[in-house]
Amino acid sequence: MKNLIVIPAYNEEEALPGTIKDLECLPDDYEIVVVNDGSPDGTARVAEDLAKTCKLKMHILHLPLNGGIGVAVQAGYRFAARYGGYEYVLQFDADGQHEAAYIEPIVEACRTNGLDLCVGSRFLTPREGDFQSTFTRRLGIRMLATQIRLLSGFKATDPTSGFRCAGPRVWRSFAQRYPDDYPEPESIFWCARNKLKIGEIPVRMRERQGGQSSIRTLQTTYYMIKVMGAIFVDGLRTKELTEP
Repeated sequence: MKNLIVIPAYNEEEALPGTIKDLECLPDDYEIVVVNDGSPDGTARVAEDLAKTCKLKMHILHLPLNGGIGVAVQAGYRFAARYGGYEYVLQFDADGQHEAAYIEPIVEACRTNGLDLCVGSRFLTPREGDFQSTFTRRLGIRMLATQIRLLSGFKATDPTSGFRCAGPRVWRSFAQRYPDDYPEPESIFWCARNKLKIGEIPVRMRERQGGQSSIRTLQTTYYMIKVMGAIFVDGLRTKELTEP
C-alpha cells in the first residue's frame, strides 16, 4: 500500500520548493498532496510547477479561501479517504522545518509498534545546537503537554508538532471530524481520550526556510487560552470510537 504526505501551505512560495526537493529522497510508494490554503502569494503557481517535475507523484488541492491549518490538513485526510489505497497519512509542514529523513522512521514506528498516531518530537531527546522556538512558545508547549497528561494520561512532549503519522483508524476519523483552528494539541488529546495508541519519535527541526509563522508572538497567549479551553471541553465528551 502507498503512504500519503499531506503538506498544508499558506503563503509558502519561498519554502515549498526546498520542502518538495527534500521529499524526493523517498521511495515511490509515497505520494504527496499539497493543500494550497487560499494563498494570495505565488504558492499555487509554485506548487503546480513543482508537480510537473517532482520525482514522486504529487497532487495539488487549491482551497478557494484561507480556512486555516485544520481545514487544510483535513482536506488532505479527505483526499486520502476519497481516493483510497493509502496505509499511513503523514502531516509535513511546507515551511522547511521538518526533515524528510525522519519520514520512514516514523512510519516504521507506527507499523512496528501498532501505533494509531506517532508524533515527531523535538523535545524527546534534545541535543545541543538544535533549533529552539521562543521561550514563550516552549512554556506554552509545556503547559499543553501537562494538561493533556492530566486529562488523558498520555505524556506528550511536543503536542504542537506538525510532523506526525496517522494510521487508518485515525486518518479516517480525522477525514470526518478535525479541529479547524490550531489542531495539533486537540487532535492528540482526542486520540488519547478515545484510547488510541499514540507514540513519539525524536526528530530534529530546522528554522523555517521562508515566509512567516501563522502564530505571532502577540498571539501566543490567545492561542494557549483557546486551545486549552477546547481541550477541556473535549474532555467532557463521551468516547466516540468503540471498535478495537
